[in-house]
Amino acid sequence: YSSVSGGYGNNAKGLRSSVSGGRNNDAEGDYSSVTGGVGNTAEGESSSVSGGGSNTAVGVSSSVSGGAYGKAEGDHSSVSGGWTNTAKGEESSVSGGNENTA
Repeated sequence: YSSVSGGYGNNAKGLRSSVSGGRNNDAEGDYSSVTGGVGNTAEGESSSVSGGGSNTAVGVSSSVSGGAYGKAEGDHSSVSGGWTNTAKGEESSVSGGNENTA
C-alpha cells in the first residue's frame, strides 16, 4: 500500500511509498518517501526527500534533506542542502553550498 497524507498534486507510485505533503511531489521507488516541499521526486528504492524544491533521490537508500535542485544519484548517497548539488558516487555526500559534486 502507498499513501498521500496531504498537499496538492502529490503521487505515491512505489510499493509502500508515501508523500506527506507539499505540492507536485512523487514517491516513485518502492518504500520511498517525500515529506514535503515542491516538485521533489524519490525514485530509488528506500530513498527519501525531506523538503526543498526540485530535488531528486535516485540511488537506493539515497536522500536529499532540502535545498533546491539537489540530486542524490549514488546508492546510499546524500545531499543535505544547498543549490544544484549532486552526490554521484556510492556512499557519497554533499553537505551544502552551490554546484558541488561528490
